[in-house]
Amino acid sequence: MEQRLDDMVKIGIPRALFYYYYYPLWRAFFNSMGLEAVLSPETNKAILDNGIETTLSEACLPVKVFFGHVTAIADQVDYLFVPRITRVEPKAYICPKFMGLPDMLRARLNNLPVLVDTVVDAGINGDSIQCWEDCFREVGSIFIQR
Repeated sequence: MEQRLDDMVKIGIPRALFYYYYYPLWRAFFNSMGLEAVLSPETNKAILDNGIETTLSEACLPVKVFFGHVTAIADQVDYLFVPRITRVEPKAYICPKFMGLPDMLRARLNNLPVLVDTVVDAGINGDSIQCWEDCFREVGSIFIQR
């Protein structure tokens, strides 16, 4: 029996930064588990304005845009996928603010859907395949248990 779209658990993915870059991979993963991946709309003035209103003034423009994308879909989804991406290749760390996005969201926004916050870290040896396997295994276990 096929699940109707309006009955599916919805997981939001912000259309910003690495979250959008890896969207095709994550969409396929979530769809294979019977979840509906919901992408935020394209960046526009309202998204930017919401991001500016919800972040600290010291936050950089990419973080402000990211926050705007989160606010654009937060009330449409059951979960929000915001993995803590630290490294996707060896010895190449991502911006510390980017690594802290899950914590920044929790600190600044009320009434968020459940954040799916896992770590994506290719490690010193740069085993990017293993880091994605670990990420998917952890995230998959969350939804298999529900």
